[in-house]
Amino acid sequence: MRWLEAQSRFLTSTGFLAKFWINTPIQTEEPLLMDFHGIEALLGLPEFRVINQVIRPDRLDLHLARRDPSIVCPRCQTRCSHVKESRPRCLRDLPILALPVLLWVHMRRCECSECHHRPWETSETFRAHTKWTERLYHQVRAEFLGGCPGKKLARRYGLSARTVFRWTFERSRGGRPRKLGRAIGIDEYARRKGHRYNTLIVDVDKGQPIVTFKGRRADEVVAWFRSRPQEVLAGVEVVVLDMSKTYFGAIQEVFGDQVQVIDRFHVVQQAVGALDAVLSAVKQHLDQAEAKELKKLRKRWLKSSDQLNVDEIIARYDWQRRFPALRETLAWVQDLRKWFDRKYDKPAREALLKLIERANQSAQEPLQRIAGTLTRWFEPIVRSIRNRYTNGMTEGFNNKIKLIQRMAYGLRNEHNRRKRILAWCGAP
Repeated sequence: MRWLEAQSRFLTSTGFLAKFWINTPIQTEEPLLMDFHGIEALLGLPEFRVINQVIRPDRLDLHLARRDPSIVCPRCQTRCSHVKESRPRCLRDLPILALPVLLWVHMRRCECSECHHRPWETSETFRAHTKWTERLYHQVRAEFLGGCPGKKLARRYGLSARTVFRWTFERSRGGRPRKLGRAIGIDEYARRKGHRYNTLIVDVDKGQPIVTFKGRRADEVVAWFRSRPQEVLAGVEVVVLDMSKTYFGAIQEVFGDQVQVIDRFHVVQQAVGALDAVLSAVKQHLDQAEAKELKKLRKRWLKSSDQLNVDEIIARYDWQRRFPALRETLAWVQDLRKWFDRKYDKPAREALLKLIERANQSAQEPLQRIAGTLTRWFEPIVRSIRNRYTNGMTEGFNNKIKLIQRMAYGLRNEHNRRKRILAWCGAP
């Protein structure tokens, strides 16, 4: 809509609007005297010039021709300008003054004076076999995914409702799963919180979802992977997942023990949960004002010293001096975060074993619990040093799926849900 408003302001300022609507009858199909320069400025196609315009009751036809009068012969590289024939090529474009626009691009065929070859003109602006401009395609997709009804968009841009649907979903491969990549991420999302869940598989390298299907049980995940060709499964080298025993078991059954990677986010999240448990125990020994002050400092405690000012460093030091349990837990969490900055596998493995041993020997129950967690997931966590992948993209798509379902009031139809998710998330 901003594009249309800019059109109106531009045409009014150049006097084109007066010529268009006052001096010209609306129902005529004869060529009209219009401001060619104004139309060319609106189109923004420097390769072409406007040679004719015809207004009809339901659309505006603009006839274009290339500015360069000659073309280069592909055989002998000679410039030739002797036109033998021409043919129009029709493309749809964004509307002008609320009228759908058809661009009639007149492509010429010239004869070379040297080798007598007759090549056709080619355009760098428009692709070979498309019947619409890229800006129209992206505008229709953006408005449809934003919630505008398909029939309304079809009337506005002179398209069919089927074309609007096909551009948005079928061209996004919404009806069939995409190919598995080298690194994939897997996670769940809720169709109905606490009752029904779906599984989402994401190509981490390309940044787009591969497939979404019903269920999150191990047998359902295994069945989907088994339905893929074996040569496709052989290309998967990394599977990024959270600490889900169900998904871990399914991936282990399909791909073996060497592809699972637990990313940094979920490990640090467990550590921060242990820190929060210690903070809750400390708050029980404080009055209301001190507990509130301690809560305010919580976000700053996980930062390094060079990210804090002097007052914050002093405040953190005072709290750690008063509560040794807090000092021990905070130091351990900070060391765990620094562990992910390591670059080599063997030293990282030894350092993580030392962190687990420190947590086991601690008197703090939250640290002992996270030591058991790190022991169970030791190999997938260490693998993250060599394969620097994160499941943050999958988590982000989960948040976008929640938004899609709220906008569509639930999306009960699973087929439509899958197509809309694949169209919204990632590049088409």
